[in-house]
Amino acid sequence: MRKQPVMRRMMLAMVPCIMASIYFFGWRSLFIVLTSCFIGFATEYVFTRRHNEPVTEAVFVSAIIYALIMPPTIPWHILIFGMVFAIMFGKMVFGGFGFNVFNPAMVGRAFLYICFPVALTATWAPAAQGIWGALGTWSTALNPNAITAATPMALVKTGEAVSPALTALLLGRLSGTMGVTSAIAISVGGLYVFITKTANRWIILTVIITYVLANGILLLLNVKASPGILPALLGGGFLFGAFFMATDPISAPKTKRARIVYSVVIAGTTAIIRNFSVFNGGFMFSLLIANMFAPILDYAFKNRTHSIKSKELTGQR
Repeated sequence: MRKQPVMRRMMLAMVPCIMASIYFFGWRSLFIVLTSCFIGFATEYVFTRRHNEPVTEAVFVSAIIYALIMPPTIPWHILIFGMVFAIMFGKMVFGGFGFNVFNPAMVGRAFLYICFPVALTATWAPAAQGIWGALGTWSTALNPNAITAATPMALVKTGEAVSPALTALLLGRLSGTMGVTSAIAISVGGLYVFITKTANRWIILTVIITYVLANGILLLLNVKASPGILPALLGGGFLFGAFFMATDPISAPKTKRARIVYSVVIAGTTAIIRNFSVFNGGFMFSLLIANMFAPILDYAFKNRTHSIKSKELTGQR
């Protein structure tokens, strides 16, 4: 096993989200996380053993992110299928850790989103009520009558409901992907990676600020689907994406200016997709689009810097 202290801190930061998923949706959530980690490890091991190289701890970060953005009702075979695809085609075919262009967890989720749309978008378990939440149950999806076809944020988008109360968005007591409904749990881990500089601060701040501004403009323009600034920021797992997915050190740009442009693209595209498209996976598609342009952005800004320095040197001569 290749030890990676930064990846360990990322895993530690996601513990509050794992705990929240257990509390709101039952112990099946924990087994979804553990199964994803095991399958991710096994898939990477199949590739690395041929070159006698260790499995990286980064695979567990990808596996945990992947698990936390799954619905609590995700069938086991679909979960495993997506995890294998994420590591195989999102990471190892590019050469393994350090060479992947796209965020592996997003690659796996996007693949499932297209191949198994009902499992990913149309079966949502309710969040447990009461002080003990779902700590005494395997899954809140055990009652078929409680399963809904849309999340509260999806209903807001279609105009069938008003935005959930801010307290519900902060606590996470509402249906959604199992580890990203609680803005408080996300923020606890997010502040940890921000303060310890585990994740890039420029990306986090730029993504959040741009998204707030974009939703403010939509609100001023009186766009019907717009849920408002705070519900948009706290709902739909946006903060989880800003803290843990956009900041992937491999698939994000390496230069400061490129990171800012990259973050603006993520936030702006997310606002557009969430408000105007038929898809609900706004952050996922936005991140994959931004990943695609990350190497080009780095190349463009490095060339610009080199060109400016060359002109300065020529002028001095």
